[in-house]
Amino acid sequence: MKNNTSNIPENVRQRVTELREQIDYHNYRYYRLNDPEISDATYDELFQELQRLEKEYPQLLTPESPTQQVGAEPLEAFRPVSHHRPMLSLESSHQAQILEDFHRRVLEAAGETAVGYLIQPKVDGVSVELVYADRRLSHAATRGDGVTGEDITLNIRAIATIPKSLSAAAPALVVVRGEVFMPVKGFRELNEQLIGENNKPFANPRNATSGSLRQLDPVITASRPLELFPFELTNADELGYQAESDCLQDLKRWGLPVPKEAMDTGKTPEDIAAIHRRFTSNRDQLDYEVDGIVVKVNSFQLRATMGSRTRTPRWAVAYKFEPRQEVTRVEKLIVQVGRTGKLTPVALLLPVDVGGVTVSRASLHNFGEVKRLDVRAGDTVRIQRAGDVIPQVMEVITPGEPRREPFLAPDSCPVCRSKVVEEGAYHKCPNRLGCSAQIHRSISHYASRGALDIEGLGEKTISTFLERGLIKDLASVYKLSKDGIAPLEGFGELSANNLITAIEDSRKPQLPRFLYGLGIPNVGEKTAADIARHFGTFAAIRSATTDQLLEIEGVGPIVARSIVDFFSNPSVGAELDLLLEEVSPEAMEAAQPAKTELAGKTFVFTGTMEKFSRKEAQIQIETLGGKTSSSVSSKTDFVVHGPGAGSKLEKARSLGIQLLSEEEFLELIGEESG
Repeated sequence: MKNNTSNIPENVRQRVTELREQIDYHNYRYYRLNDPEISDATYDELFQELQRLEKEYPQLLTPESPTQQVGAEPLEAFRPVSHHRPMLSLESSHQAQILEDFHRRVLEAAGETAVGYLIQPKVDGVSVELVYADRRLSHAATRGDGVTGEDITLNIRAIATIPKSLSAAAPALVVVRGEVFMPVKGFRELNEQLIGENNKPFANPRNATSGSLRQLDPVITASRPLELFPFELTNADELGYQAESDCLQDLKRWGLPVPKEAMDTGKTPEDIAAIHRRFTSNRDQLDYEVDGIVVKVNSFQLRATMGSRTRTPRWAVAYKFEPRQEVTRVEKLIVQVGRTGKLTPVALLLPVDVGGVTVSRASLHNFGEVKRLDVRAGDTVRIQRAGDVIPQVMEVITPGEPRREPFLAPDSCPVCRSKVVEEGAYHKCPNRLGCSAQIHRSISHYASRGALDIEGLGEKTISTFLERGLIKDLASVYKLSKDGIAPLEGFGELSANNLITAIEDSRKPQLPRFLYGLGIPNVGEKTAADIARHFGTFAAIRSATTDQLLEIEGVGPIVARSIVDFFSNPSVGAELDLLLEEVSPEAMEAAQPAKTELAGKTFVFTGTMEKFSRKEAQIQIETLGGKTSSSVSSKTDFVVHGPGAGSKLEKARSLGIQLLSEEEFLELIGEESG
């Protein structure tokens, strides 16, 4: 084994950095925006490649790697809530080998004795934790980062099918984990309603569920057809249970809607495979989307023996279904221009039903993929809807007759006719300011919730404004007037006034949001926040060198080069000068080399924090040179605990780690910061 990072090939370092940035970006789109760009299968390939490289070069593994994290940080719009136990992710694969490996691992831990498994459908919804105190629904949270979730109690209470109280037979404290989902029929009816109201429909039931749970107005949540699939009693061991199958029976007896599909059992890989085949055959008859089955050790004692990894338990796996596939014909091949100018080849298809969804287009990712498949207009192709999200072309079944010309990357942008440039595997249009496709997507990103959050400035509205010449770039958004908007179809005095108010409110944006909103390639929300904290002002970021950017933890050569190239582009500079005449990003106190006694110290938070948010605490700790972590280990220096602290507090005590109450923590950082 290599002992230092200097022996690691540079191409491996770069690939690991690329993979982490891509996975972080796709996590953000999946967990925060509910708008994934790639299929589950493609995401799994990226994730497994990163795991393989980190295993081969363990010196590159860091606690911040996506392979060590679960989900995404909670949204700022909702109060953070600490989970009773960490809500971990699952090791998953659609290959049968995962069952054999899992069964062997279980038998090794069990000493070759007979083992019982609980087998449940993997419902494609949103994971939640419900806490019933004194048999009444006390609070509910999303998974978040696995340790801290978003408080969605009001929205969960608005869902008619979720009980607000349990029967008298239930114990005083019941912690339930389940999946909130939208039935297929309800999803279709909701989309029909949205289309009828000239609103954008949801891509799939999971997106619709997530968007419904994250509403700031519970009345909207109440209007959506949501249901709960409970699959776990989280505090079962504390209540004296020996097996999870017994828990599910009692959850149903107490009033929770546990379906019979959640209680299948088996003892061998053959039993599990049979249940997998049954769900594969019947999945289209179910009233909810499933993408596989979850296999768990039934015995809590054996689970404790097997333990967990950083992000996944060793006692459970997800055995996924093969992606849905169908055969159809490619009618035409076109090029789509993205926000950053990337040209993506897209196949327009003879519409075909794939698992209940009509598919009429599929992404080909890049022109290297077009060449590999040798796909052309007129070909009969096999397509799949992997992860029930993004359709993709898998192979050419029958070449068209007569065979058309190969589909090649264009020399000029199909929208603005600028000369196309090549960047690695991709082709791009460099005309950021003059390409209407890029302008549209840039404004949409700038106005999005994670950026400047300009409510009312959605894709359809932006299209209308561009078509009518009311806007032409980011700066021109700030020159819109109520009188110019109100007469437009779909607007009126009130909606026009609300939009102008939202635009005016964005004139002094927080620096991290502004930086993220610019849409710099490879710069996600977290990276933007790290850069903003490091430099403090937009002027400092704009003039930063590659070496200065590389000083920031988590910023690698690819990200640093993207930032420098972005700001050194003359057309971008001209656009920014115009934008900065309209907006004034708020400065932050730039991070200084820490000289406090907390420099290098690691903090972990557990339980509910009542006097501050975890984000506020993290910023303060980092300002003093320390860092935060989501898990307790021998390297942890302090554990800050509040009401409801659980296993982390117990582990900290067993390791002799210094414990701090909220008051003691505030006193400590107060002394250090003066």
